[in-house]
Amino acid sequence: MVTFLGRLWQGLSNTGVGYTNSEHERREVVLLNRAWLLLILIQSTSLVSHLIHGLHRSANMTAGFIAGLFIIHFLIRAGKINAAKIAAIAVINANTVLMAIFFGAHTNLIDFLLLTALLPLYFFEAQNRKLIFWSVALSIVPFALYHYMAPYFAQYELPMGQQMAMFNTTNWVKVLSLAALVFLIYHKNALYEKEVQEKEAQLIGQKKLYECMLDQIPIDIVTFDKQLKYSYINSTAIKDPQIRSWLIGKTNVDYFKERNLDMKVAAERDRILHEALSQEQTVEFEETFVDRHGSLRHSIKGTSPIYSENKELLCLIAYSLDITDIKEAERKLKEYAVELERKNEDLHHFVNATSHDLKTPLRNITSYLQLLEKRNTGKLDGESLSMIAHTIKSVKHLNQLIKDIYHYSIADRNEKPAEITNLQEVLDTVLAEMKNTITEKSVTVQHAQFPVIKASASHMGMVFSNLLSNAIKYNNTANPYIFINAQANDDEYVISVSDNGIGIPVEYNKKIFEIFQRLHTSNEYEGTGVGLAICSKIVENYGGRMWVESEPGKGSVFYFSLAKAIVSPESPGRHKILSYKNFAIAG
Repeated sequence: MVTFLGRLWQGLSNTGVGYTNSEHERREVVLLNRAWLLLILIQSTSLVSHLIHGLHRSANMTAGFIAGLFIIHFLIRAGKINAAKIAAIAVINANTVLMAIFFGAHTNLIDFLLLTALLPLYFFEAQNRKLIFWSVALSIVPFALYHYMAPYFAQYELPMGQQMAMFNTTNWVKVLSLAALVFLIYHKNALYEKEVQEKEAQLIGQKKLYECMLDQIPIDIVTFDKQLKYSYINSTAIKDPQIRSWLIGKTNVDYFKERNLDMKVAAERDRILHEALSQEQTVEFEETFVDRHGSLRHSIKGTSPIYSENKELLCLIAYSLDITDIKEAERKLKEYAVELERKNEDLHHFVNATSHDLKTPLRNITSYLQLLEKRNTGKLDGESLSMIAHTIKSVKHLNQLIKDIYHYSIADRNEKPAEITNLQEVLDTVLAEMKNTITEKSVTVQHAQFPVIKASASHMGMVFSNLLSNAIKYNNTANPYIFINAQANDDEYVISVSDNGIGIPVEYNKKIFEIFQRLHTSNEYEGTGVGLAICSKIVENYGGRMWVESEPGKGSVFYFSLAKAIVSPESPGRHKILSYKNFAIAG
């Protein structure tokens, strides 16, 4: 029986509690339900007492009061908690005033309003001052008005015998109601005390968790209070727990004195703290100082004030990241860069000297072979003449190779200041230089209008020259065709050179841009395997890229991009097409 009643009590206490409610909201509903249950029990007992003593009018009003309590129950189930609380006070007061009028002043039923005036202290939290005030007013105002208008209510009083009977049957209700109210207030305080303890335990747990997390961060982190005294120090900042404990409540000056460090650094740190407070924002700076072991240390430090929602200063948080190793690495990197620059310069001079020194003997070899062939005209057999021709060809190939290697070595050197280059003029110049070859091969060349960019004209000319030479060289069709186009994308220009030549197998699309990589022998097609590597190196030096799309037997399209960051606002034309047929401009 006791178990059943306990379950019933718990079930009714949790009426209207939803899964979406917070723990605090659930406790509010439980407390309100329990107050409602006690009122139902007291009034139901009172109703039975009135019926036993034949007080039918009192019994009817009590029954009406119980009906009002069930309306409150429905408000609770609907989740209208504050409305249910105020409705409860209003129903209690209305019932009390009616009973006081009908049963007369001698029953002292109006005193129940003084008990009801205590209910807001149970129903509402301290911060709900307005609800508490108006709820108390719902009890005090009727109480005062009743005493003021008591003479007018005398005509509605019951006979004295019924009044005394009512008095005798309601005294215990007053005592029981007061006891119930005291129990509810005590019960509420106990629940809230438990809630506070749980919150404190939760806050302590969160504090330990945050401190543990801060201790795991490989950055010095400390906090200062309003007086710029240490309030927290993580283990990364100071590993010794005893020193950390001692430093709490101390200042930078105290710490530097204790550790025999440079007091100027302490003063500078305090100055930064004051600066962060005055500016109300984060202040960062780089600090260099000598530690207590005599080592020079570098660190990045920052200080930031932390404020509450009410703009009240809570603390200052400061962090420090040791960058001594980074500074040392930067120093070594600068040394390496200087050394590398020196070696690159030496290598550049070496390439220049080698290129110049090799060209003279190669030129002499060619000249002597040609002179030998000329002086011995008619004396040398066909095999000897063939050997001389092959030797001259090899010497010319070697000379071209030396020239290409030199151009490759300087392809990423741009010692001139950035210059504005009209790509249209560069292309026209390259086509003019290739006039004889274009005419000899009967090549049809078409191109769009090109943009003005910020780059070296010689570099761009080298790219166009190599791509056009390859497009003509690797083409054995009866009607060679080349189309040069330029398109503007969101962040770059893409320039393409299309041909109807022999094409390239897809597996070699990347390999051909490597130096000395050739797909054909020199007997099939002349070349050194350096041209595309030069083009790729130049384009990459300007922040672009180069690639090819090709199919054997159907031609190739070589693309290279130039970032718009290096170009002027002028965009390439998309419609103007110029055609070169046997180098005659057809418009």
